[in-house]
Amino acid sequence: MIVFSLIICAILLFVSMISIDKAFLRSTLSIIFALGLIVSMIFMIENDRHHLGMRKVESVKTSKLVSAASSKQINLLLYQTVGTSGKEKVYIYKTKTNQKKVTTTNPDPAKTQNKVKNTTGTAKLVTKTLRWEYKNSFYKFWFGISGNGHKFIRSYNTFKINDNWAVLSTQQAKKLQKLAKSENQTKLQAKAKAYVEEQVKEKLTSAMTKNPTMSTQEQGALTAKVSLQAQKDFKKQMMQELINEAKK
Repeated sequence: MIVFSLIICAILLFVSMISIDKAFLRSTLSIIFALGLIVSMIFMIENDRHHLGMRKVESVKTSKLVSAASSKQINLLLYQTVGTSGKEKVYIYKTKTNQKKVTTTNPDPAKTQNKVKNTTGTAKLVTKTLRWEYKNSFYKFWFGISGNGHKFIRSYNTFKINDNWAVLSTQQAKKLQKLAKSENQTKLQAKAKAYVEEQVKEKLTSAMTKNPTMSTQEQGALTAKVSLQAQKDFKKQMMQELINEAKK
């Protein structure tokens, strides 16, 4: 509405200056319409530059975080450095398991802030977004045509990841892939077998010391449980070693 007010005041000012013969009336109306024109322009500028009649509104969205790389052993949150300093990062991720193309964060540090936090729960992305909205219907009526409503200000991304995740650059991820492929599978299987046997022996000995009357069935159940956990721990340790090597 403020735009129409400006246009109307400009037209009336023009008409009053060329159509009214009486000097006093012409001067009076011209001053009134000129003031209306100036005030409308000031309000327009204030709304556009200093957000007159607007307030910041915050919205929060939580999304499931899915690995950006197709690795069965570990989930990866990738990033790529931008700018000359290398301090700014664009994160690469997915929020759906069937998502084909990855999603990236806004590379402009003035528009987006990213941070990574550790959590014991499920990995997720929490996005807080700030936008300009009109304070009430009065301001929306006057300034709605300017299109400043719902205007984006800044977003804050918090990637919450657990121990099953690793944060790597795209170059480190490529290096990790090469390291994993170059691993000698025969030697790796031998190491895994030795590790599992050692863990089973240790846990079983400890359990038998505490309970010498442990039945064969109980021993078998404990052996199966410890073996499964030892296999998981070994894979995790080996992957962590590869990740540490990829980060060098």
